[in-house]
Amino acid sequence: MSQQLKVVLVDDDPHTRNLFELVLAHHNVVLNVYKDAESALSELAYVAPDVVVIDLFLPGLDGYQMFDRIRKQALIPDSRFVATTAYYTNDTEQEITKRGFDGYLSKPIDAKQLLPYLESLL
Repeated sequence: MSQQLKVVLVDDDPHTRNLFELVLAHHNVVLNVYKDAESALSELAYVAPDVVVIDLFLPGLDGYQMFDRIRKQALIPDSRFVATTAYYTNDTEQEITKRGFDGYLSKPIDAKQLLPYLESLL
């Protein structure tokens, strides 16, 4: 990839945040991490990420509500959005696609596939 990839992760799970930090730090990726939707929403427009990974089950605003707010306000129109959750059913991926997300990562996330998957969205 010729330019530096910018990723935002919104996840309250410390293990997921740690995985992203460990994997992406070794690949010159700019990573901004937030524990909840409210703190991420206040900074998203300034960060201008290429990819936003949102946990669906967040405290306060959930991932679906956060994504809807981003779309309504057109905060970052050129970004790609990925939903992630450990609580999935057979319908989860279909629901995520129906709501307009560009991708889906089920937990636990495969560390070896993380960066190639994020790059494939661009």
